[in-house]
Amino acid sequence: MTNGSNSWGVSYSRIAWLEPVIISHDNVVNFTRHHDIIMEFDRKDGSHIVLICLDEYTLGEAGVQRVLQEFPAVNFISVGGNWNGYTIEAKKLCLSKKIGLFNSSELTGAIWKNEFWAYHRKDDEGNPVYPYKTA
Repeated sequence: MTNGSNSWGVSYSRIAWLEPVIISHDNVVNFTRHHDIIMEFDRKDGSHIVLICLDEYTLGEAGVQRVLQEFPAVNFISVGGNWNGYTIEAKKLCLSKKIGLFNSSELTGAIWKNEFWAYHRKDDEGNPVYPYKTA
């Protein structure tokens, strides 16, 4: 797979970091990458994931709409590293459409879950922890 270009401004270093994380995940089989930032793979249960690799400090609802307009098959959005996040509105929209929306601290855990879009990390008291940011 060669690196191309993308209209989202995602650097090769972001893609090069995420690709081996996905490929080496114990629940991932049949990995392919296309359109530079789209990664497709199956999970061992046979379910199919179409992931978009982004590098958005804060992904908002408009960003989610743009993803879906450009790549309607996407069902998993990776916004980037631990410092990247998303708005509450973006998360609610993704949950309503059963689309996973995660930063790097969340995505590997989500790949294990049957209902991956609803995955969230938990604090010491069992409450959901999300990397929400304001737009």
